[in-house]
Amino acid sequence: MINVEQARAGRPGRRRGRRWPRRVAGALALLVAVTLFIAYVWQPSSVDGYRSAYEGGYLDTRRARFHYSKTGSGSPVVLVAGGAQWLYSYRDTIPALAREHTVYAVDLPGQGYTTVKGEFAYDIPAMAAALGAFLDAAGLTTVSLVGHSWGGAWSLYYAERNPSRVDRLVLLDSPGLDKPLASQTALFSVPVVGELAVKLMGRSDFEKSLRTAFARQDRVTAEVVDETWHWMSRPDRREAFVRLVRTQDYQPTDAGLAGLRAKTMVIWGEDDQWLPAAYAQEYGRRIPGATVKIVPDAGHNVHEDAPDQVNPLLTAFLRS
Repeated sequence: MINVEQARAGRPGRRRGRRWPRRVAGALALLVAVTLFIAYVWQPSSVDGYRSAYEGGYLDTRRARFHYSKTGSGSPVVLVAGGAQWLYSYRDTIPALAREHTVYAVDLPGQGYTTVKGEFAYDIPAMAAALGAFLDAAGLTTVSLVGHSWGGAWSLYYAERNPSRVDRLVLLDSPGLDKPLASQTALFSVPVVGELAVKLMGRSDFEKSLRTAFARQDRVTAEVVDETWHWMSRPDRREAFVRLVRTQDYQPTDAGLAGLRAKTMVIWGEDDQWLPAAYAQEYGRRIPGATVKIVPDAGHNVHEDAPDQVNPLLTAFLRS
């Protein structure tokens, strides 16, 4: 039989036993609150005081204030960079093409130093419409388009829907087939997780990701990292990147391949870790008259990784 003293002695233990679920629940609630605060309220700092030698001119439209460069003379060629990239990625391409062409390199919304005006969707139709707005503002009626990665998908969509304005199209390791997202960007498609990942990303994280786009690691210099990380570190660019990941629907571009009228070349890095070179071969089968070139010892950023091989291909194709 339990006496009164024993019963009283046991009460605190029972109370403590009842408290731990509340404490765990409170800790979990605090963790969720902090997570959501970081994901949706807190803003990371950006790199200040960096000035790029590649910052060029600007064109104002109702959609955006476009940052771009214009080099050379001759028939117009417009270069569109890939995701988390800007016109700097074409630093080795521009001089080679400018010997025979007027070369425009443009940052589309979410890239480089272009700024949008008002709300912007960041899906493929919106990005293609922005490309069209830039062409209109630059007074370009018919052009050759060269697009890398996402920039290739946006260029492809534009060319499919504006056949009279694109005479030649070059796709550099570009999505556009109705295939899964590259594994390197899949994380950013997950709600909350994507926001956390992009906000907590630092320069070293960005560099690690960038290195997976190159087979030749010596090409990823401190300058190459800094030139993009400078603007990519800005809160609005981080947010735009997540929105871009979540809105790239390639069903329409895939459906339009058979009707593409622009003369097309597909160039792919054989060692692409983001999108397999088999995609290039499928483009070759499905785009009427397309030429496919696989570049050995080159990764996803094929034009940066192997300019010595890619530039002659571009020069010959755009001249023909």
